[in-house]
Amino acid sequence: MKNKLSKIKENISKRIKKLDAFVDRYKSSAVNTQIPNMAYTNWGIQLADEGRLDDALDKFYTASLMINQHPSVYVNIGIALMKQQKFEEAIKNFRKAIKLDKSNSKAYAMWASSLSEIGDLDGAIKIYNIAEKYDPRDPETYLNWGVSLAKAGKKIEAEEKLRKSAALNPLNPITPFLWGLILFEQEKYDEAINKFNHCSTYTDNKYDSLYYTALCYLKKSDYKSALDCAQKANKEDKTNVDPYIIMADCYLNTGKKDDCLRSFVDAENNAITNARFYTNWGMALQKYGYIDEAREKLYKALMIEPNQETVLFNLGVNFMLARENTQAEEFFSKVLELNPQNPQALFNLATLAYNRLDFDYALKNYLAAYDADKKNYAVYFNIANCYHRKKEYSQAKVYFKKCIEYCPKFIQAYLNYANLLLELGENTEAKRKARAAFLLDKDSSYTNFAYGVVLLKIGEYIEAKEKFETVLKIDSSNDMGYLGLCEVHLNLKQYDKCFENLLSVSKEGRSLREFDELETRTFAHIANPEENNDKISIDVINHAFEYCNKILESYNNDKVLAFRNILSEKYNFEANQ
Repeated sequence: MKNKLSKIKENISKRIKKLDAFVDRYKSSAVNTQIPNMAYTNWGIQLADEGRLDDALDKFYTASLMINQHPSVYVNIGIALMKQQKFEEAIKNFRKAIKLDKSNSKAYAMWASSLSEIGDLDGAIKIYNIAEKYDPRDPETYLNWGVSLAKAGKKIEAEEKLRKSAALNPLNPITPFLWGLILFEQEKYDEAINKFNHCSTYTDNKYDSLYYTALCYLKKSDYKSALDCAQKANKEDKTNVDPYIIMADCYLNTGKKDDCLRSFVDAENNAITNARFYTNWGMALQKYGYIDEAREKLYKALMIEPNQETVLFNLGVNFMLARENTQAEEFFSKVLELNPQNPQALFNLATLAYNRLDFDYALKNYLAAYDADKKNYAVYFNIANCYHRKKEYSQAKVYFKKCIEYCPKFIQAYLNYANLLLELGENTEAKRKARAAFLLDKDSSYTNFAYGVVLLKIGEYIEAKEKFETVLKIDSSNDMGYLGLCEVHLNLKQYDKCFENLLSVSKEGRSLREFDELETRTFAHIANPEENNDKISIDVINHAFEYCNKILESYNNDKVLAFRNILSEKYNFEANQ
């Protein structure tokens, strides 16, 4: 029995010694190992990737309380805080990581990135330089550095850093994508397309690169390629509205009305819509002349974003197109409350004022639009017209010259300038300006007619006649051409030819103000006994009566009736009526 007890005791003692040794080894392991710490860290990283930042931070903070703290814990805490826009707290954790490891380049890089986010770019660059010193071959450092520079508007420097990042890790799809965005903002669309294609090669999620490639092609007006890429992006993600907008824009610019409008309907049925979507839909409907439907879509956009400048502006355009000018002015004024320098809102307000003959208010807004955008030649043109209407001729001349300087092929600027010069009696210069407009488009009925009018006004009737005849050769139904010839014949006292041309004017043409003025002056010549006495031939009288009757059949005109009565009394011509 004693021997058995002794053996049992001996076995127990051995087991106790083994257990003590195991406990000692565990304690030693707990002091030195990083396994529990890293387990919580990795758990936190997984949660952060899923967007569960609060849960991720809970795991990271747990890891930070364990024995043998690791700098990666604080780096990950900092990154999670950055995602929550808590940059000051993030910086504190990056600095804790650096205390544990002074050469931790990632901690320096993320510290620098946080500094750039709070607007301290100079401080960020200093810290990026330290990160580069400790690890000049870390592509993540250059990637973050490039992003910080890009956000600060330093695009050339940003490209340099992204180029380094790409060289160190050519398989990372994020770098070429961000590089492509920078190139896109610089309007380097071909280079941007190259980067987006590179990104698409190395990522499973191709939506973003396809979408931005489509956007680049759209900016290049390559609608076929833009449509192809937008359709591919749409297949990747049918719930995103942006590819639908690009497809609609491509159809709009290639004259495919039904496809364009169908794209918007498909998007509303399948995608998550937003204010931009309804704004674009409204703009498309406006372009096709569906003013009421467009307004409905624009008001939907306004409900989503009540203070969105683009929505308010397009509602102003909508009311302007509907000739509801009071409402149009209200919306353009709201745009200017948000952005006092919006050149197009200023321009449209000025145009509305000009149309109601309020030239002072129009000029004020045109000049403000000029200050906001000095490259818009239409502003110069309209400022000149305002000064012209206000009879401030020297200023009008200045702005007509500026308009022509900025846009030497703007025909109407030459013609309006020519009319101003005619008023000032500068006939030779007026003829030069009108001729310059004509030479820009010799085969246009409009330029031939406008040049003819100037020649008519300065008394060069034969040249004017040639231009009006050219108008009718180009377009035999052009009423203005006939009226121009009538003016020529009237000035040359060729009344029979004048009536011949008047009879050629269409019924639609008879509503023209120029027609009413011309008919009045023509009959005045015919019916004036002192001027004509017995010089009028019976053929001309026949023409006069025929013309009077033709007009009176179409609509009542007291002046025409009076002239017919005068002719009837003077020439005793009732029998021929």
